[in-house]
Amino acid sequence: MVSRFHLPENLKAGSLSLDGSEFHHMIRVTRHQVGDTVRLFDGSGREADAKITSITRRSATLTVEEVQTLPDPHQPQLILAVAMPKSSRASMLIEKSVELGVTRLIPLKTTRSVVAPGESKLETLRGNVVAACKQCGRSRLMVIDSTVAWNDLLLMETKQNVMAVAHPGGTPLSDSLLRALQRESEQTPSECGRKNIAIAIGPEGGFTMDEVAQASACGAHLVSLGPRILRVETAALAAAAVFQSVMHADQA
Repeated sequence: MVSRFHLPENLKAGSLSLDGSEFHHMIRVTRHQVGDTVRLFDGSGREADAKITSITRRSATLTVEEVQTLPDPHQPQLILAVAMPKSSRASMLIEKSVELGVTRLIPLKTTRSVVAPGESKLETLRGNVVAACKQCGRSRLMVIDSTVAWNDLLLMETKQNVMAVAHPGGTPLSDSLLRALQRESEQTPSECGRKNIAIAIGPEGGFTMDEVAQASACGAHLVSLGPRILRVETAALAAAAVFQSVMHADQA
C-alpha cells in the first residue's frame, strides 16, 4: 500500500517541496527514501502520486504526477452536531467520524454539556482529522466547526439542511427514515443548493425537554438510536454507520 501524506495547499503536477510535520512523518517515521513513490492529497478531493527526488535535513523535493480530482458527491452528506465527550473519547469520535464519511462535525453547547472545547483543542482535533484521512484513504478533510450553542445551531441547520435530533422518544433511525430524510433534502433545496442531513447528539444527560421542544418547533425530526443509553461517541458513530450503510447501498 502506498503511504499517503497531506499537502495543505492546491495540489498540482510538477516539482514541490514538503517540510514540517508531513516531512517528518514521511522521512523520520515511515522512513521513505529517494526514489520512493507516495500519494499526496490536499484535503479538497485532489490527489496524486509523487516520487521523492531529493531529501535534506528539513525538507524533501517531490515530482508530482497527474493530479486526479474526485467528483463532488451527488448524495446528501452527513453533518454531526455533537455535545463533545471528554479527552481521548473526543479524539476517538473524530477519528471514527472521518472513517465513516462524516463531512462536517459541529461541537455543540447544550444545557447539560460538560465540555466546550476551545480553539486550541479544536486545532488538535483537526490534526486528528488529517491523520485519520491518511490512514483510511479519504481525500476530503472533515470540517470541524467552532463550538455552537443549541439555539444558534437550530437557527442555522434547520434552514440550511434537513435536521434530526437523537432522542429516546423519536422514530427509529432506519433505512426507510433516512431515505425519507434524503428525499426531503432533495425536494427542498436551500439557497446554497442541495441540503445535507444534520443529526444532533446530546450530552451524557441528554437534551432537556425544552431543547427537544425547541427542535421540534423548528421542524427537526426526532430519531431514536435504540433502547439502550449510549455514550455520546457511541450514539454519534451509530448514526454515522447507519447513514453510511444506506448511502453506500445506493452506490453499489
